[in-house]
Amino acid sequence: MKSIITSVILLFTLISFGQNESDEAQIEATLNNYIDGFYQGDTTKLKAALKPRLYKFGYLRDKETGEFKYYQHLSYENALKLAQTLKDQGRTRTETQMRSVKVLEISNHIAAAKVTAAWGLDYVLLSKDDGKWLIEEVIWEGPFEEKYKEEIKTTTYYLIRHAEKDQSDKSNRDPHLTDEGKKRAESWAQTFKDVKFDMVYSTNYNRTKETATPTAEAQSVDITYYDPRNMNMEEFMKQTAGKTVLIVGHSNTTPMFTNALLGEKKYESMSEDNNSGLYMVTHSKDSKTSSLLNVD
Repeated sequence: MKSIITSVILLFTLISFGQNESDEAQIEATLNNYIDGFYQGDTTKLKAALKPRLYKFGYLRDKETGEFKYYQHLSYENALKLAQTLKDQGRTRTETQMRSVKVLEISNHIAAAKVTAAWGLDYVLLSKDDGKWLIEEVIWEGPFEEKYKEEIKTTTYYLIRHAEKDQSDKSNRDPHLTDEGKKRAESWAQTFKDVKFDMVYSTNYNRTKETATPTAEAQSVDITYYDPRNMNMEEFMKQTAGKTVLIVGHSNTTPMFTNALLGEKKYESMSEDNNSGLYMVTHSKDSKTSSLLNVD
């Protein structure tokens, strides 16, 4: 089963795995490309998110009267021009606090979602053509208000096992990755290229550190080392609340960690030949959800 994740939330590179997980991941990818298209002035990402027949309009609160006034329709062409202008004027941003995507509902061919960004709130309608989820219409309300940060409570964890390790010396308890493993580590970085990680965790072993490093370096995130045998899960979840986190572990600790995040024993240890499993866990105000994908 082919699968490439690009974000819960996370992820526009087209994916071919289970229907529900695939559609939701693709939609989240599209929404994140939409945000970053404007945040980074990246017209390539906008083109990957928007349909050419885009219809976007909104309502902006007047600072003096407090009344909401209609704000003009933004076409596909003008959206690209706006992104380019923001880039040309140096008004780009890397934003993790004023950004959130939430898939509200997915049907066969259409979907609805909510985006929180620096300009305010967007309600988004998408449709699927040729396997791609793209944005058809947007209605928005602005400007951004501090209270919106209270709504951005979703925490997303991505958990993977280390890549293929050198097993030539059975007595070596801390082997490095093989060439195949190094390629997989680089592949994970590519898989996660559109996921905005706030934190990257790894156990303090060569094979896990070498698996985490390409992704951490690509996103300029320091690696935090953890001991799965000595984890205060309550404290960990407080520290990572509202964040997007990558956790690199082992065949036994990765599903164990996933179970701890869920508060239930859902997953068994991974087989020794499985280096491609990706566990995704989301925490929101009202629920905890998970999925297990195979990324080759």
